[in-house]
Amino acid sequence: MAWIEPPIEEIITKAGNRYALVTVVAKRAKELVIEKPDFFRDNQKIKPIELACREFYKGVYDVKHVEM
Repeated sequence: MAWIEPPIEEIITKAGNRYALVTVVAKRAKELVIEKPDFFRDNQKIKPIELACREFYKGVYDVKHVEM
């Protein structure tokens, strides 16, 4: 089993809930693939989802909660 860094429990807590986390990380991962295709082609061990999770954990971007 692979070691996940940062721990998923801490990321979920920071996002507020799992749905918000999945949504924001998936959106950012898609952006990263478009912004940095050469990076991911040259560094095949790093996946877009992994980088998006790390960025979220470090506070590069955040979840915006909207009241309906």
